[in-house]
Amino acid sequence: MGAFEHVISLLSFVYALAIAHLLTTVARLIGSRERVTFSWLHAYWMLNALIVLVVDWISYWDIRSVSAWTFGSILIVLTQSFVDYLQAALVCPEIPQEGAIDLVAFHETRSRRYIGAFVATTLSATLLNLYFGNAYNVSEYISQNAATIPLFLIALTAALVRSKWVQIAAPVLLLAVWSYYLFELQTALK
Repeated sequence: MGAFEHVISLLSFVYALAIAHLLTTVARLIGSRERVTFSWLHAYWMLNALIVLVVDWISYWDIRSVSAWTFGSILIVLTQSFVDYLQAALVCPEIPQEGAIDLVAFHETRSRRYIGAFVATTLSATLLNLYFGNAYNVSEYISQNAATIPLFLIALTAALVRSKWVQIAAPVLLLAVWSYYLFELQTALK
C-alpha cells in the first residue's frame, strides 16, 4: 500500500460516514413524510452537502501521484474531510419519533450554521487546492479554484444576507458553478 492509498483509506471512512448520515436522514424524512413540512431551500442544501462530499472525494484522485506525504499534507486533507463531514451533519435535522418536522422552520433557524459550514468547506478547499497545486504541482487543483472561489463568495453572501431573493438566488448560482466544475474542471478518473 502506497502513501496515497493509506491516506485515502481514512478519508474514505469520513466521507462514507457523512454520506450515510445524509442518506439516513433523507430516508427517515421520507418515512415520516406525513409529519414533514417540506422546504425546497433546505432540500437544496442537503443536495449541496451530498455534491460536496462526492466532488471532494473524487477530487482526491488528482493527488494520487503525490509520493511523499508530509504531516502538513495529511493534516490539510483530514481538515477538509472533517469540515465536509460537519457541513453534511449540520444540514441534517434530528428526526423525532413523534411530532411535526418543520423543515421550513429548520432552515430559517439553522441555515446560517450549515451554510457557514459550507463557506468553511469552500475556503478550506481553496487553500487545499493552492497548497497541493503549488507544493506538488497538481495543475488540476489550481484550475479547480475557478469554481471553489465563486462557490465561497456565493455561500458567504447567502450566509450573511438574509434576503429572500438572495436565499433563492444562491442555490441557482451554486448549481451553475457546480455544473461548470463537474463538466469543465473535473477530469475523468484514469
